[in-house]
Amino acid sequence: MDAQIRVAGGTDGDLNAVHDWLNSEDEFRGRVGLAEGVIGESELGSLSEVLTVAFSAGGAGTVLASSLITWLRTRQTTAKITVESEGRSVTFDITTTHDVRPLVEQVLRSSDDD
Repeated sequence: MDAQIRVAGGTDGDLNAVHDWLNSEDEFRGRVGLAEGVIGESELGSLSEVLTVAFSAGGAGTVLASSLITWLRTRQTTAKITVESEGRSVTFDITTTHDVRPLVEQVLRSSDDD
């Protein structure tokens, strides 16, 4: 499975910081890449950068959710993180990290697990 991660708001370096953070996790080392995101027909703006994370079904989604939430909690940032996988997405920021874990895990759960 793959997940796409966008970081909006915050500083210009936040996406690279998330990239480095995830690459420091044993489960994701070498599985995190930077790509250009696709802008929908109804959206304005230029191409955005997006992280892609390859992970296996099972516990890796939980680890990814925990890692992203921990990263956000360690920052003094206004950044919002959007996680998308298999057509599902969730967006959260520092004010919602306390109750977003189940939602992120649900987004990262394989449709085969449903």
